[in-house]
Amino acid sequence: MSTTKPYYRRRRPRNSLGESDLRADGSYVDFSRIRFPGFASANGVALANDELDNRGAAVIAASAGLGVIDETGQPRLRSGSPIVWDSGDDDAMPKDPFTDYDLSEVKRYAERKAHHLLLSKCLPVMAYQDYFPDTPHTFIRSLVSTTISTTSTGYCGSLGFDADGTFDLIDEPDEGNYDMNQQRLIPIAYGYFEELTPHAREHLIATSLGGGRIHRFNRPELRTSGRLPNDWARAGYISPLGAHKNIGETENHILMMLTTRYLTNQLLFQRDHDEAHDNRRNDGEDFPSTLSLVLDLLKRILRGDFSEYNAKTYQAETRWALLNLCSYSYDHEVRLAARMVLDYLSAKVAVSSNDLRRLLPFRRRNEGANSAHGGDGFMKVSLIAEEGADPMSGYFAVQAGNLRSTVVKQPGQPSVHGIPGAQNDLALEVLTDYRLPPSIHDLLVNDGHRRFFQRLHRTPRDEVGGARNADNMEIHASSPSYLITAGGGPAGYAIDPRFAGIVIGDQDKQLGVAVTTSFIPTTRFGASDELIDRATQVIQLGTFSALMPPTDDDEASALNYGVAPDFACGHQIFLPSWTGVARNTPGWSFVNRGSVSVEGVRGPGFFLAIYQQDWMACLEVLDTWLHPEVTFEQFRNGVPARNPGLQLFSGQTVPYTTTNGTKFNFVVWRNSERAESHYGASVFSLTYGSDPADAFGDAGSTPNHLLNGTILNSGPAAVVTVNNPYLGQHIKLDLSDLWKPRRTAEDGTVESAGSREEIWADFDWAGPREGDVCRPYATVAGAQAAVAGGGTVRMIPSVSAERVPMGIGKKFRMVAPIGGVTIG
Repeated sequence: MSTTKPYYRRRRPRNSLGESDLRADGSYVDFSRIRFPGFASANGVALANDELDNRGAAVIAASAGLGVIDETGQPRLRSGSPIVWDSGDDDAMPKDPFTDYDLSEVKRYAERKAHHLLLSKCLPVMAYQDYFPDTPHTFIRSLVSTTISTTSTGYCGSLGFDADGTFDLIDEPDEGNYDMNQQRLIPIAYGYFEELTPHAREHLIATSLGGGRIHRFNRPELRTSGRLPNDWARAGYISPLGAHKNIGETENHILMMLTTRYLTNQLLFQRDHDEAHDNRRNDGEDFPSTLSLVLDLLKRILRGDFSEYNAKTYQAETRWALLNLCSYSYDHEVRLAARMVLDYLSAKVAVSSNDLRRLLPFRRRNEGANSAHGGDGFMKVSLIAEEGADPMSGYFAVQAGNLRSTVVKQPGQPSVHGIPGAQNDLALEVLTDYRLPPSIHDLLVNDGHRRFFQRLHRTPRDEVGGARNADNMEIHASSPSYLITAGGGPAGYAIDPRFAGIVIGDQDKQLGVAVTTSFIPTTRFGASDELIDRATQVIQLGTFSALMPPTDDDEASALNYGVAPDFACGHQIFLPSWTGVARNTPGWSFVNRGSVSVEGVRGPGFFLAIYQQDWMACLEVLDTWLHPEVTFEQFRNGVPARNPGLQLFSGQTVPYTTTNGTKFNFVVWRNSERAESHYGASVFSLTYGSDPADAFGDAGSTPNHLLNGTILNSGPAAVVTVNNPYLGQHIKLDLSDLWKPRRTAEDGTVESAGSREEIWADFDWAGPREGDVCRPYATVAGAQAAVAGGGTVRMIPSVSAERVPMGIGKKFRMVAPIGGVTIG
C-alpha cells in the first residue's frame, strides 16, 4: 500500500463548553451546564443531538483529569508512578501505586516479570485538544507518545502467565484482561496516528496491539495479530489422570481479542502485505478467516442475543469491541454488521430502561455489589451509575442525552447532574462513530412514545465456541410514567465448569440469575423530588435466584414472569416508603401519585392498586399522564369491581381485567406447585385492551424466536425489526446472510454490503486485484467496472494519470477516506 496511515479520519467536535465550564478533576462527569429533553418535549432528539459534543466534552474533561494540579501548578498527569519494589520479595508490588492520573501501570503475573502497560486514560488525553483547542496544556499528547514508547504488552483473555494444570484452575490463576486495555488503544492508533511520534505509532501497532499475549492451558501461546488458531474458542485444556477437559474462553474475551486481531491486522497489512494479516484470506483447512469469524459472531448476537446477557461489567467490554468494529473496519460488511448489532442493543436498552435505570436478569458476574440482595431475596443494587448498577447507563447518558437521573450527590453541597467518577471508558463511546438512529433515540427521550409491551426469549443454541445454553425471558411493560420489568429466570453456567460431574473451582459468578420483578416510576412522578436510584426505592415482587431445580436447595429457585401491561404479580412484595402501604396489608390498598405540573407542563404520575394475601401480591397501575380523564375515585372503585372476589392461593390460576380492558389469567406459587421452580409467577391467555401499542407484536405470547412485541420483533433468524409505532417508522436489521448484511433505515433507504457494493482502489498496487482493501483495483476503469450500481469506490492515497469517463451508465460514489488522491 502507498501509506501506512490508517484509512480513517476522525470527527472534530463542535462543543460550546470550555475548560472553565466543566469539572475536570475526575470526581465526576459534569453535566450541570448541559441541556437535556424535558417532560413531553416535542424536540427531544434534536435538543439531545445539539448537546452531544458538550456531553462529550464533559466526558473528556473528567477522564483526562487535568484539573488535578501538582506542586508546580501543572496537571498532575504522568507516564507512571515512580516504581519502588520491596526488595527480595518475588510477589512485590510497587510501593507507590498507580493512580487515576497515570497513563500506564505495572502489572505482575506469575512469571514474576513486571509488565508496563498502557491505560485507558491515554485516549481522553489524546482527545483533549480536539475538545479544548485553546488549552495551555499542549504537552499532553507528547507525554502519551513518550509513555507508549516505554511500555510493553500484557496477557489477553482469561489467563495470565503460568496457568497450565488442574490445580491452577482450582486456585483461580492470574487473569489476563489486557484485551480490555487494547480496546481503548485501538481508537488512538486509528484516530490519532498523526499526533503520535513515528516510534510511538509503530510501537503501539506492532507491540501494544499486535503483540498482546494469549496464554492458554497446555496450548501454545498466541498473539493478538495474524491468523486464528483452529481452537480459537477455548482457553486450553486440562488432563487430570489422563482425561481431557476443554476450557472454554468467555464470550467477552473472544469478541475483544478477535476485534484487536482484526483491526490490528488491517494496519499491519498496510506495512508488510503478509497474507497472515489479510483478514479475508488468512484462513486454513481447519480454521476460519478473521473476517468470517467476526461476521459469524455478529450474526449470532442478532440471532440469539448474548450468552453473557446483561452482564456486569462485560456489557461495556463487548460494546467497546462493537464500537471499534463499527468505526474502523475497512470491510463494509463488518462496519454495517457491527452498526446493526449496536442498533439492536440500543433498542434493547430503550425498552428495558426508564430514565436509563435498569433492573434486569443477568449472566456474569454474579457477585458482590452486582447481585446485592437481602436474606428475603429483595434486591439492594444501585440502579444507575454506581458500583453494581447496570453498566449501560453512562454510555446512553452520553449517546441519548436523557440526563434526568444522572445525579451526583455531594456531601454538604447541592446535588448536580453528572456521573460519579472519571469514567475513562466513556471516552470510547464519545470518540467512535456510532450514533443512535433517530427512531430509537426518540424512544429513549420522548415520554409520550414510551408505551410498549415487549418480550425477549433466549433459547439454547448448538454452535462452535458458543455458550447460548439459557432458556429464559425478559418481559417489559412500559408506559410514560413507569416501567415494569419481569425479573426473569436463572440460567446455568455460561461455560461448563464440570469435570467428571464436579464443578472445578468457585464458578457461581458465571451463573445466570433472576432478579425481582420491578416497578420503576419515571423521574419526578407525581411531582416528587425524590431521586429513585436504588432497588430499595422501587416496588419489587418475587425473589433473587441463582439456582434452577433440581439443586441441593430447590427452595431458592424462582421464575419471576408475572408481568402484563399495567400489571405485575409475585409470591412476595417489597413496598418502598413512598407508597405509604405496609407489607402484607391484607386485601386492596390504593396509592395516589397522580400527574401534576412539572417544569410547567403536566408530568408523569399514576394510580396504584395493590392486593396482598398470605405474602403473595399483585398490583395494577394506571398512567394518569395518559389518562387524565380517570379520577382516583373511579380507579379505586373500578379495580375491585372488575375483579370481584379476587383471592390469591398458591398455584391457583386467577382471572384479571385491568382498567384499560386487558384480560388475562395469572398464577403465583410459593410451594413448588409448578415444576420449574419453588417460587414463581406467570401471566397467560392475554387479551389486549384499549391501547393498540400493547397488542402490537403480541408480547403476551411466547414464541421460540428471539423477539416479539411493540418495539422489537425477529424472524427469520438474524433478522430484527425495530419499530417506533408513534412515528410510523421502523428499521430492519438483516444479517441472515453474513456476507450480505442489509439495513433498511427509517426513511426506507437500504444500505447493503457485500456483492461489490464497496470497491477499493489504489493506483500504486501491483498485486492481485479483486476489489477489497487487501487486493484493490489499480485503475479507475477497473474499479468502475467492478462496483455495483449505487455503490462506493474507496480510494487509497495514490496518483493516476488515467483519464476515463466516469458515471456513464452506472452511478456510484468515489470516496477518499483520508484524501491524497489525484486522478488525471
